[in-house]
Amino acid sequence: MSMKLSDYHVVTPSFFDELEQRIKRVIFATRTANIRIIDDHTWSLLEAGQFEQFSQDILFDFVDIELIVPAHEDELKTILARNDAAKLDDDVLYLVVQPTAFCQLGCHYCGQEHTSKMMSEDDQQRFLERTRIKLATQKFHSLSISWFGAEPLVGLSVIRTLTPQLKSLAESFGCSYDARIVTNGLALTEKVATELIKEFGVTFIEVTLDGVAEFHNARRMQKNGLPTFDTIFANVTALAHRDDLDVQLNIRCNVDHENYESVSLLLQKLAKEGLQNKLRFYVAPIHSWGNDAHTRSLTKEEFAEWEINWFGEMINLGFPMGFIPEIKPIVCMTVTPNAELVDAYGNIFNCTEVSYVPTYGTPNEYAIDHLSGKQMPGKRDRLGNFNDRVRQGEYPCSTCPMLPVCGGACPKSWLEGIAPCPSAKHNIEQRLLLTYALSRIEQEESSLQEASLINA
Repeated sequence: MSMKLSDYHVVTPSFFDELEQRIKRVIFATRTANIRIIDDHTWSLLEAGQFEQFSQDILFDFVDIELIVPAHEDELKTILARNDAAKLDDDVLYLVVQPTAFCQLGCHYCGQEHTSKMMSEDDQQRFLERTRIKLATQKFHSLSISWFGAEPLVGLSVIRTLTPQLKSLAESFGCSYDARIVTNGLALTEKVATELIKEFGVTFIEVTLDGVAEFHNARRMQKNGLPTFDTIFANVTALAHRDDLDVQLNIRCNVDHENYESVSLLLQKLAKEGLQNKLRFYVAPIHSWGNDAHTRSLTKEEFAEWEINWFGEMINLGFPMGFIPEIKPIVCMTVTPNAELVDAYGNIFNCTEVSYVPTYGTPNEYAIDHLSGKQMPGKRDRLGNFNDRVRQGEYPCSTCPMLPVCGGACPKSWLEGIAPCPSAKHNIEQRLLLTYALSRIEQEESSLQEASLINA
């Protein structure tokens, strides 16, 4: 069978390996998210298509990781077919709930309009019935609920009411149940955290800190102008040190031109509290939320360059690292037929970035349904047909080697004309080289330990 080098690969520039005294490269087969260290001669053979010169073991390995593929294969068709199959085979019913339309914070980059609206008792019952009908349509393995905002902890009473009934529904259909919450952290006291995790099945909590106090408070203040950093940081620290609670804690740091220099300070502060191995930390560029917030963001290239610096600092401070992207067949909830978000007004969406955003009109142009059954202007296919749009070449994703590991990023951003390509597209070579350097350090440390044992 005639074979070719897959279009879906990234290879680093050559470098000299002093330990082995050889010129090498790192190659990333994005179809399977596998990395291989190769010498320059191997790369020359791959480029030239001279696969017959490889040993059988090497050839089989390259075929296995889909670095070498059949010459006649339409690779984009294969990848999108896999992505389509993954969304159809998904046996998790993922539902996002916004129990309230209120948030205590007045973040300047937020495009939402907040009101005191809470999800009504009638809408709660309609939501439960809608969930029951969905669970009855097919055999789901799990019911997964994400409490989202505005600020979901303002709607804690709704969470308290719905959770037992959602758990009961899951059990009646033979499903497991889990929940997650994305919160500003202001009301995440030890008592509330305990309740969320031990009683409400929350296994994942994400909190945003936009740098240390000076920077965070200038952008994530309360609506009355009062600062929030000290309270949120104390809540996060207390939760992270709780050994009796089984939860994944994430810290997200949103950055733009105003605060990107504070990331290092925040990392140092987290490390000083001994939180390196108790949470996961990541940085995200400010993006459009129906507004022009993205215009204040760093360029893609600037962010990618800074991110490599932050990775290095995290390594030095002892944070667990994983900076090579994994396969992403399901880009987000927009393409999953059963996933949806319901807001406090009963509006239903298949995207988390559009509710409460006045820019999208009244009724919201992205609303695909309503708990009451009334007609809404949006259609699920508007965002849900993203893979078809990529297939038809409407977006650059169709020719990008990173498609298998990013899935296309954000369908809504592409639709609105804003390229959402992840930072890895711009710094994947540096990530690969950093991974190689770390593996070398680990090898050397292992060798030293073995030598030490032998000498002992």
